[in-house]
Amino acid sequence: MADQRLKTADPGCIRVLHFVSTLGHGSGVMSVIINYYRHIDREKVQFDFLHFVECEDSYADEIKSLGGKIYYVEKPGGSLKSLKQLNSFFQAHAKEYAWLHNHEVYLTFLLRPISKRYGLEKFIVHCHATKYSDKPLHAVRNGILCLPIRFMKVEMFACSEAAGKFLYGEKMMKAGKVFVMHNAIDCEKFRFRPEVRERFRKEMGLEGKFVIGHVGRFERQKNHEFLIRVFTEVHKQMPESVLLMVGEGSLEQSVRQIVRKQILDKSVVFLGQRTDVADLLQVMDIFLLPSRYEGLGIVLFEAQVNGLKCYASNYVPKESSLGNTVYLPLKKAYFFWADVIWKDALRIKEKSSLIGNAARSKASDMAMKKINEKDNTLQQKAKKLQGYYLVN
Repeated sequence: MADQRLKTADPGCIRVLHFVSTLGHGSGVMSVIINYYRHIDREKVQFDFLHFVECEDSYADEIKSLGGKIYYVEKPGGSLKSLKQLNSFFQAHAKEYAWLHNHEVYLTFLLRPISKRYGLEKFIVHCHATKYSDKPLHAVRNGILCLPIRFMKVEMFACSEAAGKFLYGEKMMKAGKVFVMHNAIDCEKFRFRPEVRERFRKEMGLEGKFVIGHVGRFERQKNHEFLIRVFTEVHKQMPESVLLMVGEGSLEQSVRQIVRKQILDKSVVFLGQRTDVADLLQVMDIFLLPSRYEGLGIVLFEAQVNGLKCYASNYVPKESSLGNTVYLPLKKAYFFWADVIWKDALRIKEKSSLIGNAARSKASDMAMKKINEKDNTLQQKAKKLQGYYLVN
């Protein structure tokens, strides 16, 4: 548990400890936190991180460069040693922090009493999902562990109305006890840029192709098997179609096997974990997100700001729509999805051939306008979060 801070913040600056599982680039939660960290006034609020999963491809260097500290413990509750580590950490550091911001909600039952014992009173529980786990037994366990949260003296955060109702209940939502803070994006970074689209499509050999895109970890939540089946049917109608998949995860090899079985090796591209998602969205023509569940689905914000027509499952919160997302029932067969998508694809291709990138640029501008109307830019959200930390 070594202190890895590189520089010292102003003495008048408050520090917030974020408890997360991993600092990895593949973590959607970390992506959200880092975005806020980049845009918050770090002379007033600084972020430190306590995590329990180690990985090489992480935000660690950026955290240090922004002035943050990083601490590591074994996964709490996994052993007596892990509990001793957690206890020792808060005994040594609790008084350094104004807030403990917990993003691993099922561990609140441990973190809250231990941190409070050593004087860290202010505690945020932040829900980022509408399901406890992909694994049935873990879901039951985590659900039981989360039951006490509603009765604890903690601040309740959620990334969407759906996530808030899921963890805290409709009664708490209606009582106004849940602070809903939709995940925000950097609109300028994801704005549609025709010149970038042209350059990347040429570099990637995608000229003349109709590109269907997906960004997400290769885990059960993202429903890749269904995605491949949908694409298989679309590809039968549109042989020039290509599927780009960005991400990595435990199910990647099994998804690759499905692709080989469908003889789609030359039409499905696995791009791995990438830091240039904003550029990759430019080359796509439509975007698919058939998730089994999502806290919000921030990647839909990114895709829509890029001007893409999006197709998401009905298990993705409608709050993720900026006016350019079609929500399709997951209970419908994959060929139902394929039929909707390829017919729309033909219209998109025809419109593109007639007016070029004009429609895409207009869709991008409209999505950005809606983001601003919802006060959902990174600058607006970072200021809002900063105010919460400082005032409450």
